[in-house]
Amino acid sequence: MEIDEPGAAAPDAASGGAASSPASGAAPTTEPASETSGGAASSEGSSAAPPAAAPVAPAAASAPAAAAVATVPDRGPRSQILSPLVRRLAKEHDLDLAQIPGTGSGGRITKADVMAVISSGEARATAGAAAPTIAPAQPMPAPSAGIGDEVVSVSHIRRAIAEHMLASTQGTARAWTMVEVNVDHLVKLRERVKDAFQERYGIKITYLPMVVRATVDALLEYPDVNARLDGENIVRHRFVNMGIAVSYDAGLIVPVVKGADGMNTIGVARSIADLAARARAHQLQPDEVQGATFTITNPGPYGSVASVPIINQPNVGILSFDAIVKRPVVIDDAIAIRSMVNISMSWDHRVIDGELATRFLARVKQNLESWDFAEDLGA
Repeated sequence: MEIDEPGAAAPDAASGGAASSPASGAAPTTEPASETSGGAASSEGSSAAPPAAAPVAPAAASAPAAAAVATVPDRGPRSQILSPLVRRLAKEHDLDLAQIPGTGSGGRITKADVMAVISSGEARATAGAAAPTIAPAQPMPAPSAGIGDEVVSVSHIRRAIAEHMLASTQGTARAWTMVEVNVDHLVKLRERVKDAFQERYGIKITYLPMVVRATVDALLEYPDVNARLDGENIVRHRFVNMGIAVSYDAGLIVPVVKGADGMNTIGVARSIADLAARARAHQLQPDEVQGATFTITNPGPYGSVASVPIINQPNVGILSFDAIVKRPVVIDDAIAIRSMVNISMSWDHRVIDGELATRFLARVKQNLESWDFAEDLGA
C-alpha cells in the first residue's frame, strides 16, 4: 500500500525501549577462616590391671568442670531452638533476642524471659538499642557502553516526544477498541483512479484521505469524541482539526489539517500531502502542529495489523488505520476473499465510555464500507 504520510503515534506495541544490561562484576571472594585442627588423643588400656583408686581421681576432678560448663549460657546456637511462641512475641514487640538473657536450659530464652522484658518496660529500650543503622540505598551505576556500542545523545525532539507520551499515559484512563472493515471496493477504486489522480493533482491518492473523511463524519455525529477535558468540564469542539501522525528523520510529529470538516476528499489529500512533505523538510510552522481536536495514525504501510496508539493529549481519542490484507471472510454464508483492515481507537475513559467508542467506530466502519468515493475523487 502506497502512502505519503506514514506515521505512528507511538503505539505501545512498537514503542519498546532498549533494555540496559547491568555490568557484570566478579563476586568478591572471601577467604575461608582458618580452622585449628585439634587431634583426638587415643588411649589404649595396658594389659596390667590399674590400681583401684586410679580412675576415681580423674572422675572427681572432672565433675566441677562439667558443672561449670552447665552454668555458662550458650549464646550462639540457642537461637536455633527458640519456640515459635518466643519468636512471635519478640517480633510483635520488636525485641532483639540477642539482648535478652535466657534462663532456660543451656541459656535458652523462654516465654517468661520475653514477658519479663515486656512487662518491665524495657522493650522499647531493647528495640531501640538493637536497631541497626541502615545505610541509604545507593543508585546502581549506569552501565558503561560496551565495545562496539554507539552512544547517541537524545535530541531535543526525541526528549519532547518522550515527555509528551509519558504525560499522556500517566494522565489518561486509556482504553482500546477495534473493528474490522471490508475495504475491498476502496482498493479497487484506488487502483482504478490512482494514475489519473496523480497526473491531474500532482499527488498520490492514498487511503488516508478517505479514512479522514469517514472519521470527520463520525466525529460530527458523536461530539464527545471530538472533545477535550478541561477540569470539571468537557469541551465539545464545533469544528474538526484533524491531527495526522507523520514519521520523519527526527522522530514523530503531528501536523494538523485545520477545518477538515469543511473539506472534500481531494482537499484533505492535498492538505495531508503538503503537511507531510514540509514536516519531513523541517519547514512546518509552530501553529501547524497545534490545535488538533482528534488524531489519526497510519502504521499500515509498515505491516502493522493491530496497534494501540497513545492518545495525543488534550484529545480524548486517537484512531489507528492498519495494514490492508486479503483474508477469507464469510459473506452471505459463503467464504470469500476480501481486502480487510483493522481500525482501532485508543480513548480516554474519563470522557468516553465503551458504548460510545463502539458506536463511533461502527460509524467509521459503515462510512468506509458504504460510501462511494468515486465522484468525490473526480473519477
